Amino acid sequence: MTTESKTTAWALSLIATAAIFLTFFFDDSNPQSTVPGDLPGKSAITADNQLRRLGFANIMYLSELGGSATVRPEWTVVSVEGAGQTVGLDAWITVRVR
Repeated sequence: MTTESKTTAWALSLIATAAIFLTFFFDDSNPQSTVPGDLPGKSAITADNQLRRLGFANIMYLSELGGSATVRPEWTVVSVEGAGQTVGLDAWITVRVR
């Protein structure tokens, strides 16, 4: 009877270990999206709307001179760091504007 309970305990621990492994292996809690490459030349507001529709929330705007910028209708996107790359939606996206 002790052998049977040890076998049962061993089988249950093996199942629990497998379940934990599979949970972490297939963890998709960090959704991803591709940073669009077609943003240069668009207005900063259009770029901001497009990035937010994709699910990005951490968007930083820098002027060509390197200082931080706010999203304004007159700003035009010059470049986007990581354009074309797939990154987590919690990644920081840096958009250079003029």
